[in-house]
Amino acid sequence: MKQTQLVIGGLAPDFKLSQLNGSEFHLAEACKKSPVVLVFYPGDFTPVCTKQLCEYQENYEGFEKWGVQLIGLSKDSSEKHLSFTSKFGFSFPLLTDLKNAVAKNYGCGSPYMLGLVSRAICIIGTNQKLIYRYVEPLAVTRRTSQEIFKALEELKSQKLI
Repeated sequence: MKQTQLVIGGLAPDFKLSQLNGSEFHLAEACKKSPVVLVFYPGDFTPVCTKQLCEYQENYEGFEKWGVQLIGLSKDSSEKHLSFTSKFGFSFPLLTDLKNAVAKNYGCGSPYMLGLVSRAICIIGTNQKLIYRYVEPLAVTRRTSQEIFKALEELKSQKLI
């Protein structure tokens, strides 16, 4: 995957990754349906990631009300994602970014996390433009659903979604 210049308002880097159901998630195609909220996280079953994704699941109805697609991405294998999803009942897909290539292309690579990625949220509009990006400064911090909903409200007020 070629490194691109990541700019708010610029075209979001396109990618295709396999989903747990065997189908392929293609960002460009997904954006044609509705805005996409990409959730980059270091790994399944880790304390902060588990808390983060479970909180998103608890508020999943809010993401649906906003009409956005919530997508989780980590380097974990499909098998581990399946186990994680089964244990916690996630309604949103978890994609395997084995070498963190997509995360790094979105500027989420972290020199402090030994090759892992920083926790980050990127929102992509229906025109496939990057309209929001937040990379956590610390491994133990995370955006809550309410913070994402607030960002969506702001984007709506700016007529970006």
